[in-house]
Amino acid sequence: MNAPEYSPTRMPAKSEKLPLSRGQRILRYVGAVILSCCAVLVVLGSTILAERLRGPQFILYWSWCLLLTVVAIVIALWDMLLVRRASKRTRQELFQRQFMSEDLVEKLRKKTSEK
Repeated sequence: MNAPEYSPTRMPAKSEKLPLSRGQRILRYVGAVILSCCAVLVVLGSTILAERLRGPQFILYWSWCLLLTVVAIVIALWDMLLVRRASKRTRQELFQRQFMSEDLVEKLRKKTSEK
């Protein structure tokens, strides 16, 4: 089975994208929900609730917003690590498939035995 030739001008097909695991899809969904909650909290806290938030309520409200933002950042970093791990694994598999074929290994053995 021959792999398609690489061309810098050719756009990759959709099937060539790395598939997302179930965990990554859930992680991205949870991250999007948390970011949406953060956005709603910021808008509400800056407009409608601005006059009502005083003293400890103000601190508590914006602490929750900060906490949700930190959670969203941690989820984004976790997702980034998962993507990097999958990319590294795919790169290693492609290298093995492309450059470590039996023909190439035999040629290298013959070449080293000649020396």
